[in-house]
Amino acid sequence: MKKSLWIALALIIGILPGFFLVFNFMFSDIISLNERILSFLIVIAAYLILGAAFGLAGSDIGWKWGIWISLPAVIIALAYSFSEAGTLAINLAYSASALGSSAISAYLTSKFLRKRKQ
Repeated sequence: MKKSLWIALALIIGILPGFFLVFNFMFSDIISLNERILSFLIVIAAYLILGAAFGLAGSDIGWKWGIWISLPAVIIALAYSFSEAGTLAINLAYSASALGSSAISAYLTSKFLRKRKQ
């Protein structure tokens, strides 16, 4: 498949965890610290898996897969921050979690794949 189709697929697939995980956790009323930590761990795990999957699918792009996968979540978080101004810090934290975990896992898996091909 062409690189542009893979990027479009990454954006489309990134909408699912962006909306159903990141937006849901930002929107829901999480009362305890344990629940908040668990929600961050779920977001990180989901984006680690997606980043690894796309890192294996195309090792030539590497860590940039993380940008394409997490871009919907970042956009959703920023849009929600304008409607709920008091949640900017937590929304940025969810965005950073999604972006960081997907970029790191995509980079590591693509690096592993390139080493294996040599």
